[in-house]
Amino acid sequence: MLGPSTKCSKSRDRRGIIQLEILVSAMLLGALVSCMVGLNYRLLGVVKDTKRYQVALHEAANYVQELTSGGLEELDQRIAQVRLATDIEQVLPGGTVDVQRIEDRTGIRVLVRIVWERSGLPNSVELTGWVSTQEKSP
Repeated sequence: MLGPSTKCSKSRDRRGIIQLEILVSAMLLGALVSCMVGLNYRLLGVVKDTKRYQVALHEAANYVQELTSGGLEELDQRIAQVRLATDIEQVLPGGTVDVQRIEDRTGIRVLVRIVWERSGLPNSVELTGWVSTQEKSP
Protein backbone atom coordinates (compact mmCIF):
# COMPACT_ATOMS: atom_id res chain seq x y z
CA MET A 1 0.00 0.00 0.00
CA LEU A 2 1.23 3.42 -0.90
CA GLY A 3 1.08 6.01 1.83
CA PRO A 4 1.37 9.82 1.72
CA SER A 5 5.13 9.67 1.97
CA THR A 6 5.76 8.01 -1.35
CA LYS A 7 8.31 9.18 -3.87
CA CYS A 8 5.69 10.58 -6.20
CA SER A 9 4.08 12.90 -3.64
CA LYS A 10 7.48 14.12 -2.40
CA SER A 11 8.53 15.20 -5.88
CA ARG A 12 5.22 17.06 -6.37
CA ASP A 13 5.71 18.87 -3.06
CA ARG A 14 9.24 19.86 -4.06
CA ARG A 15 8.05 21.19 -7.41
CA GLY A 16 5.39 23.25 -5.65
CA ILE A 17 7.89 24.67 -3.19
CA ILE A 18 10.35 25.48 -5.97
CA GLN A 19 7.64 27.25 -7.95
CA LEU A 20 6.66 29.22 -4.87
CA GLU A 21 10.30 30.19 -4.25
CA ILE A 22 10.67 31.31 -7.86
CA LEU A 23 7.51 33.39 -7.61
CA VAL A 24 8.66 35.08 -4.38
CA SER A 25 12.13 35.77 -5.81
CA ALA A 26 10.62 37.27 -8.97
CA MET A 27 8.42 39.55 -6.86
CA LEU A 28 11.42 40.65 -4.77
CA LEU A 29 13.48 41.24 -7.90
CA GLY A 30 10.67 43.31 -9.42
CA ALA A 31 10.42 45.44 -6.28
CA LEU A 32 14.19 45.93 -6.24
CA VAL A 33 14.29 46.95 -9.91
CA SER A 34 11.41 49.36 -9.33
CA CYS A 35 13.26 51.00 -6.43
CA MET A 36 16.49 51.20 -8.41
CA VAL A 37 14.78 52.92 -11.36
CA GLY A 38 13.27 55.53 -9.04
CA LEU A 39 16.59 56.04 -7.27
CA ASN A 40 18.42 56.38 -10.59
CA TYR A 41 15.92 58.99 -11.78
CA ARG A 42 16.39 61.05 -8.63
CA LEU A 43 20.16 60.70 -8.80
CA LEU A 44 20.22 62.01 -12.38
CA GLY A 45 18.23 65.04 -11.20
CA VAL A 46 20.75 65.69 -8.42
CA VAL A 47 23.66 65.45 -10.87
CA LYS A 48 21.97 67.89 -13.27
CA ASP A 49 21.23 70.33 -10.44
CA THR A 50 24.81 70.10 -9.15
CA LYS A 51 26.21 70.91 -12.59
CA ARG A 52 23.95 73.96 -12.81
CA TYR A 53 25.10 75.09 -9.38
CA GLN A 54 28.75 74.72 -10.39
CA VAL A 55 28.17 76.71 -13.60
CA ALA A 56 26.50 79.49 -11.61
CA LEU A 57 29.31 79.50 -9.06
CA HIS A 58 32.02 79.75 -11.73
CA GLU A 59 30.13 82.50 -13.56
CA ALA A 60 29.70 84.50 -10.34
CA ALA A 61 33.41 84.09 -9.58
CA ASN A 62 34.27 85.39 -13.05
CA TYR A 63 32.08 88.46 -12.51
CA VAL A 64 33.59 89.16 -9.09
CA GLN A 65 37.11 88.91 -10.47
CA GLU A 66 36.29 91.13 -13.43
CA LEU A 67 34.63 93.79 -11.26
CA THR A 68 37.22 93.87 -8.47
CA SER A 69 40.32 93.79 -10.66
CA GLY A 70 39.53 97.14 -12.32
CA GLY A 71 39.68 99.18 -9.13
CA LEU A 72 37.30 102.03 -8.41
CA GLU A 73 37.53 103.65 -11.83
CA GLU A 74 34.23 103.21 -13.64
CA LEU A 75 33.07 100.55 -11.18
CA ASP A 76 29.43 101.60 -11.46
CA GLN A 77 29.64 101.47 -15.25
CA ARG A 78 31.13 97.97 -15.15
CA ILE A 79 28.39 96.88 -12.74
CA ALA A 80 25.70 98.20 -15.09
CA GLN A 81 27.16 96.20 -17.99
CA VAL A 82 27.03 92.81 -16.25
CA ARG A 83 24.66 90.42 -18.05
CA LEU A 84 24.42 86.65 -18.17
CA ALA A 85 25.90 85.18 -21.33
CA THR A 86 23.42 83.46 -23.66
CA ASP A 87 25.00 80.05 -23.16
CA ILE A 88 24.73 80.46 -19.39
CA GLU A 89 21.08 81.50 -19.74
CA GLN A 90 20.47 78.23 -21.61
CA VAL A 91 22.08 76.19 -18.82
CA LEU A 92 20.31 78.03 -15.97
CA PRO A 93 16.55 78.15 -16.60
CA GLY A 94 15.17 81.58 -15.72
CA GLY A 95 18.66 82.75 -14.75
CA THR A 96 19.30 86.36 -13.76
CA VAL A 97 22.32 88.16 -12.37
CA ASP A 98 22.16 90.94 -9.80
CA VAL A 99 25.20 93.00 -8.84
CA GLN A 100 25.29 95.45 -5.93
CA ARG A 101 27.92 97.90 -4.82
CA ILE A 102 28.20 97.94 -1.03
CA GLU A 103 30.12 100.57 0.92
CA ASP A 104 30.51 100.06 4.66
CA ARG A 105 33.19 100.08 7.36
CA THR A 106 34.90 97.07 5.80
CA GLY A 107 35.42 98.88 2.50
CA ILE A 108 33.91 98.90 -0.94
CA ARG A 109 32.75 95.54 -2.19
CA VAL A 110 30.60 94.07 -4.90
CA LEU A 111 27.99 91.38 -4.31
CA VAL A 112 27.18 89.16 -7.28
CA ARG A 113 24.02 87.04 -7.04
CA ILE A 114 22.89 84.61 -9.72
CA VAL A 115 19.34 83.30 -9.32
CA TRP A 116 17.65 80.59 -11.40
CA GLU A 117 14.63 78.31 -11.20
CA ARG A 118 15.60 75.44 -8.97
CA SER A 119 13.57 72.87 -7.09
CA GLY A 120 15.80 72.65 -4.03
CA LEU A 121 17.60 75.06 -1.77
CA PRO A 122 19.50 77.30 -2.22
CA ASN A 123 18.09 78.81 -5.38
CA SER A 124 20.92 81.30 -5.83
CA VAL A 125 24.66 81.72 -5.70
CA GLU A 126 26.18 84.74 -3.97
CA LEU A 127 29.80 85.84 -4.00
CA THR A 128 31.34 89.00 -2.58
CA GLY A 129 34.62 90.63 -3.55
CA TRP A 130 36.35 93.69 -2.10
CA VAL A 131 37.48 96.38 -4.49
CA SER A 132 40.99 97.63 -3.94
CA THR A 133 41.11 101.34 -3.14
CA GLN A 134 44.87 101.56 -3.48
CA GLU A 135 46.40 103.07 -6.59
CA LYS A 136 48.24 100.65 -8.83
CA SER A 137 51.94 101.34 -9.08
CA PRO A 138 53.35 101.54 -12.61
